Amino acid sequence: MIVSDRHRFVFVHIPKCAGVSVKSLLRPIDDSKGSFSRIAEHPVLGKTHYAHLSVQDLAAHFADTYAKLRAYRSVALVRDPVDRFVSSVFQRMREFKGYAQSAITPAAFAAEARTVTRHLASNRGRLTLEYVHFQRQSEFVLEDGEQVVSRIFRLDQLDLAAEFIAECTGVHIETDDRLNRSTELRSGRLQPVVRVLRIPYARLIPLGIRQQIRSAMHQSGLYGEVDKDRFVRPNGELSTFLKDYYRDDFVLFAEAWRPAHGVVASHQDGLCAV
Repeated sequence: MIVSDRHRFVFVHIPKCAGVSVKSLLRPIDDSKGSFSRIAEHPVLGKTHYAHLSVQDLAAHFADTYAKLRAYRSVALVRDPVDRFVSSVFQRMREFKGYAQSAITPAAFAAEARTVTRHLASNRGRLTLEYVHFQRQSEFVLEDGEQVVSRIFRLDQLDLAAEFIAECTGVHIETDDRLNRSTELRSGRLQPVVRVLRIPYARLIPLGIRQQIRSAMHQSGLYGEVDKDRFVRPNGELSTFLKDYYRDDFVLFAEAWRPAHGVVASHQDGLCAV
């Protein structure tokens, strides 16, 4: 989360919704000095990712910041709930299970997804740090059904979000519709080679050059967005669970973008008009 007192502006960082990319560009105006970009122990919440605090967390434990969220102009990005779940499971498998992206098969994904959904089904309240990427998106922007964030945009509306942020803060962010997208190598024949070369490639090739290579591979069609239907079968057991568990998130995604706090919806009045 970014809190800018000088601009009376808050960026709400929902996990797995391009928040890291946007936050990195907004850090110069963050008057919280990074207080909401760390993992630390909280006396009541325990080990907590301060970047991912729900509205309920803010109201209960960060009263000053909660008051600013209610009073300032604010924005959040939301993502298709199934896409987000797939991306969250991929990240979990990479970070906690040591998988390379190219090694994640539908069968391995299904096994991990069962572990995650069992945990979600048995823990209906606040999720622990290990599962924070699966927290409902609605819990970061709604309080008792009321939208408390001024503007909510889908990831594919990042250009509108960037315009809103620029009008509110003067900060211009570059938009890229691949932000936070889960991608995979399209050629199955190349995947064994990628697995073997992954570690030395990451060690020997500078990040900037790797990003250029990856961009070129995207443009050539070698890399593409993950086909979520390969991992979440439509109308299957997992799909049914997600539709129920993330019911509010599906509504939120369908209705973005939308105004709150009496913000004028007309684009002619300016995205940041209040």
